[in-house]
This record gives sequence, C-alpha cells and structure tokens, in this order.
Amino acid sequence: MALIEKVVRSLIWRTAQFGQLALAAVMVLIVANVFLRIRWNPVPGTVEMTEILGSMLLALGVAYCTLVKGHIFVSVLVDKFPPRIQALVDSLTTTIALFFVYALARETFIFAARMAARGYATAHLLLPVAPSIYIVAFGFAMVGVVLLLDLVKSLIKVVKGVEAG
Repeated sequence: MALIEKVVRSLIWRTAQFGQLALAAVMVLIVANVFLRIRWNPVPGTVEMTEILGSMLLALGVAYCTLVKGHIFVSVLVDKFPPRIQALVDSLTTTIALFFVYALARETFIFAARMAARGYATAHLLLPVAPSIYIVAFGFAMVGVVLLLDLVKSLIKVVKGVEAG
C-alpha cells in the first residue's frame, strides 16, 4: 500500500507542477500584454491563450488539492464518532465523490473526442481546443485516482480499525 501511495503522490505532484507551469505562463502572458499595450501592440490571442492555460491550471491542480485535503471539509458531527464509524462515513462519501468524478472524467473525455473529430479551434489563433479538453479530463481522472486511494485507505481502516500505510 505504501508503494502505491508513493507512486500516486509522485504522479499527482508532477501533474501539479505542470499546472504551476501553466500559471507561470499565464502571468508572463498577461504582463507582456499589459506592457505591449502601452505601445498599442498587444499580444494577439491573449484571451484565448489565457482561457486554455487557465483550464489547464485548474484541472492539473485540483488533484493535488484533493491529495493534501486542501478543500473545505466539515466534520463537526462525524468527529464525535469512533474511528471505525468515521472511516465508514468517509468511505461512503468518497464512494459518492468517486462516482461523480468518474462520470465527469468520462464525459469530458467523450466531449474532447467530439471536439477533436469536429476540428474545433479557437477563433483568433486557430489553436485546436481538444488537447486542452483532454488535459482537463486527465485532471479529473487524477482526482479519481486520489479518491480511489482514499477509499482503499478508509476501507482498510473500517476492516482493521487502524490507519493504512
């Protein structure tokens, strides 16, 4: 289990690093556009590139946020339960989340394939839209991997009564 968790953490960290690169690219692009506007010569397609990089930033960073439990988590009632019951509740909520994330990733992959088949591109720079949609779908799939790991750890805690790892 520790090896699997280490591999997942490494993969998610690499994914988040690509999201960080997208953030850096957006910052450079926006700053360059602001300074070039002073000379009335803005960067063409800034809005399109910012939208594409922003989708990549969000999709590639959300799995890391899930991994480190950076999201809002309210457990006022559940904290009063014994550890096994807490793990059972966590297993149920994680299963529900996993179902929705699976559906979201699946439908996003299907949507990306449709956009690729139709040849959709951005209006100004004519950049293909499908690769960025595939990256978003990959980000959702990575969230699913993290949730699956959390589910296995919760189920081990339900059965054995101890933390997995």
